[in-house]
Amino acid sequence: MSQRFKIKVKQAHESRMIHASHIPFCRADFLQDVSIELGRRFARVNPFRSFDVNVDICEHEGETVERLSCWASTHNGTWANLTVWENGMVWVCVQLSAAENSGEYSLGFYPECQRFTSERFAEAFRDTVSVSTRLCYAESPLPTLRKIWDYHGEVQTRGEL
Repeated sequence: MSQRFKIKVKQAHESRMIHASHIPFCRADFLQDVSIELGRRFARVNPFRSFDVNVDICEHEGETVERLSCWASTHNGTWANLTVWENGMVWVCVQLSAAENSGEYSLGFYPECQRFTSERFAEAFRDTVSVSTRLCYAESPLPTLRKIWDYHGEVQTRGEL
């Protein structure tokens, strides 16, 4: 009897997990490919504490564009965000949440990703979440993030590490 109950609870939990991790479809082909790849890799089973993907329409430089935003948190109190617009603009950000022994800290940048495939976006996002945990040890993940995203430009930071 106890065994049967555990199976039903597990099935109900898995059903909620699948439904809660729904990856929305995008109108733009480029974003649709990225969202499908994120869903394929992370919707059912992911290595993150939480995982959320949103699609919306926004205005950028007088143009209405579709935007795909992906957020993942770790069990260590760090977050990673990947935002991709249909016009090819990309924002990457990692953040350390404020805790008893540290303040909030974030760093982000706009890499050029014209040559990235949808698979490459998913891999880079996974690696970004992974490297974000370095913030817990007051170590900047920036050198590794620059390699992941092949980025050498300006970086926006907030807070102190």
